[in-house]
Formats: sequence, C-alpha cells, structure tokens
Amino acid sequence: MKYVRIVVKFFLSLVTLILFFLFGCIFFILPARNMVQKRRQLMVVATWGCKAMLRILNIKVIIKNKEIFDSEKNWYIMGNHMSYIDILMLLANFRTLFITSKEMGSKPILGQICFFGGSFFVERRKITTLGEEIPRISRTLGEGLNITLFPEGRCSDGKGLLPFRSALIEAAVSSGVDVLPLCIMYTEISGRPVKVSDFMTIGYFNGLPFPSQFKKMLMQKSLTAEIEILEPVKTEGKDRKEIKREISEKMNSRYNSYLEGRL
Repeated sequence: MKYVRIVVKFFLSLVTLILFFLFGCIFFILPARNMVQKRRQLMVVATWGCKAMLRILNIKVIIKNKEIFDSEKNWYIMGNHMSYIDILMLLANFRTLFITSKEMGSKPILGQICFFGGSFFVERRKITTLGEEIPRISRTLGEGLNITLFPEGRCSDGKGLLPFRSALIEAAVSSGVDVLPLCIMYTEISGRPVKVSDFMTIGYFNGLPFPSQFKKMLMQKSLTAEIEILEPVKTEGKDRKEIKREISEKMNSRYNSYLEGRL
C-alpha cells in the first residue's frame, strides 16, 4: 500500500508539473499591457499549480492571524525558510512574487517553477548587481504587487533561524511598502508531532539533493504546517537595518517558542 501511494503521488505530481509548464508557457506568450499584468497572469498559474501540489502531497496549511493580512493593500512579505515546501505554501495562500537566487533559477524543475511564477532572480553575493535589482523590486512593490523575500538568504536546517541579510530590505524603504513577517512552522508529519529529526525529511538545506528530498515527502501520509502572520512592520521613517532588527526579533521569538519541546 505504501508503494502504491508513492507511485500515485508521483504520477499526479508529474501530470501537475507538465500542466503547470504548459499553462506557464501559454500565459508567458499571451499579450499583456505591461510587465505588471504579465506577472499577475503568471501568479495565477503559480497559485493553481502550488495548490494542486499541496493537495497531492496531502499537505495541510493552517494560516494563523489571517485577519492581519489586508488583501486590499500590497506587502513586502518576509518569512523563515527551511524547505521548498515553504514556497508551495506561500504561493498557494498569498498571491505573491518571489525573490530567489540565480543559482536556484539554474536548477531543473525548481528553476522553471520559479521562472513561471514571475520570480526575481538576484545575485546576492555581488553588491554591484544588487544595486540594479533593488530599484526593480521597489518599482514592482510600488505597482501594487506582493513580493516575498526570505531574509536568511538560504534554507536553514530548522534548528534555528540564520542571520538576516538587510540589503534587499532596502526595497521596502524606497517603496514605502510595509513588511508582513511570517513564521513558518511544521507541526505534524504522518499523524504525529514533528520533531527536529524530521527536518531532514521536510527540509531542503546544506546541499541535500531535491529528488531524494521529494521522494521522502512522497513516502509520507501527510504533513501539517502553520503559517503565523506576525504584527506588520511599518517602514516609514526607518532604515533597512532598523526594519531587519524588528522582523528578526519577531520571527526569532516566535520560532524559538515553536522549537521548545522539539529539540
């Protein structure tokens, strides 16, 4: 029965990916008035694809403090990052673009998903290129779209948050868009509470190969995660380091309380 479940999930995942790429290509070549409309079109495809994948993998997402999220305004969303599943959950529940690395863009499957989701591909290690990317991100925020940034810059191992990087937070300052901090927490796997040891199954860090990590998820009966929306951070009158400090304190405080009893 276990292997039947794996085969069925794999087949449905493959079909979903094929349809995602097909619809992504169609929406990409469809005429649009401007790049904002094009990105909105791509977000529709990404939202559909991610919702389908969550259902296939039997991943339940609980959004806490949903009343804080005002869909009438746009946000610079920031959350902790441990797994590729984070992206699926956020795209399925928040109509958002992503900032990701050029390295991610070059990876098979994940790179194409990011591309057709309308992601910004940035080279974080080069200050010169960041100087070009920040105004582009700021303009997109100013045009009313949500953008999501993982301020840690890469996936953590789940045992704590990595130090936050402040450079791309500058886009919030220059656009005047407020920051919406999120705390992503995996709570149950296959019907039992998640332990730190389970992060090796859920996560995508330290060079773990994507195919083997995805296979581990196919083997699970279910996964439950909570995305807790924290108090928004106002950007007016603040610099990027002040904003980084505020979101870091909020997210670390909540995540550390989640870890208690799981170590």
